[in-house]
Amino acid sequence: MAEIMNGSFSGSYRSGEVEFLLCPLQIETTSLEERERRIQSGQSHYSEMIGPEDAPTRERLRLFRRAMAANEERFATDIAKLADGIIASITGDEVTLVSIARAGTPVGVLLLHRLRQIAPHLRTTHFSISVIRDRGVDTAALTRILESHQAESVRFVDGWTGKGTIASELKMSLDKWNEVPADLNRGLWVPLDVSGFATAAASNSDYLIPCSLLGGTISGLVSRSVLPGTSENKPAFHGCVHLGHLRRYDLSRWFVDCMTNKVSVIPPDTTGVTLHGNDLEKQNSARQCLRLMLDRYRLSDVNRIKIGIGETVRVLLRRLPKVVLMNNAINIDDACMIEKLAAIRGVPVLREEDLLFSAVAIIANAKSPTSE
Repeated sequence: MAEIMNGSFSGSYRSGEVEFLLCPLQIETTSLEERERRIQSGQSHYSEMIGPEDAPTRERLRLFRRAMAANEERFATDIAKLADGIIASITGDEVTLVSIARAGTPVGVLLLHRLRQIAPHLRTTHFSISVIRDRGVDTAALTRILESHQAESVRFVDGWTGKGTIASELKMSLDKWNEVPADLNRGLWVPLDVSGFATAAASNSDYLIPCSLLGGTISGLVSRSVLPGTSENKPAFHGCVHLGHLRRYDLSRWFVDCMTNKVSVIPPDTTGVTLHGNDLEKQNSARQCLRLMLDRYRLSDVNRIKIGIGETVRVLLRRLPKVVLMNNAINIDDACMIEKLAAIRGVPVLREEDLLFSAVAIIANAKSPTSE
């Protein structure tokens, strides 16, 4: 990992592409089965544990290459469109991108390069901080940013939104923060929003964003954020784990270079750009779908239901889903990716013609304290 300067570091990204405001920690990893048991029993919050992150298998890398071939042009277009929207929304002379670690980090880096390309008159910087469900945004990290950057210049960025958990968590935690500046934009800006909860999204039509297939090896060799509840000396910022053992598999810079080349040839349009977001009809439809799924699978926790292709992929990589549902309108390439991942994990995939979303993953209730 790059040398930590003033509590920040750039991971495996180039200096100046991002400042992670996270505290690297050394914590014991917990197996997938044990994490699932502790989460479902209420013994531990998911942010208090982290699983071992292994090198991506050949099969997963093949899937990633297929996702790039199928969707890189679309993703590049959405990055360019999102950058156009950010520029159109700025009234001052700077943009401060604050990505949500870690899925938002590659998007933040790509936006940084795009903004510097088409708006060199703006002072553009990029930080990556933690937002944890039920724990909120890392206000210590945000305070650090606001010490040297205008509040109105901040745009929170994530990789995508599913059912809007992080978008809602971000807004709620900022609303409760006594020191929040009045002119801080509290919304989430994303390339893709399938439920209408983001403030601004380039697209609301679901597809597999390629970087969702990989974890730390496409996000600067940084783990997802953690917040150990038993630490005697809690870090100033939310924590993370450096994934140095995966350095030989790291694609973070390659992905940025590849996508930046794709984005750079797209003509900018900062006057006629129209972004999606804050779609109440989509939000209500998503809530209704979630209620139906809760009843159907006899679940009490909505967090056991993951909607959208990106969230479904993450569940297949990191959790123990009971079943994956797909509608018949899903793109054939994206469907193939999900089916292959599900086959690797032994998870059944059901097709449902009337399913509201392209894909939904269901995480079953624990049957006993020691089993899923």
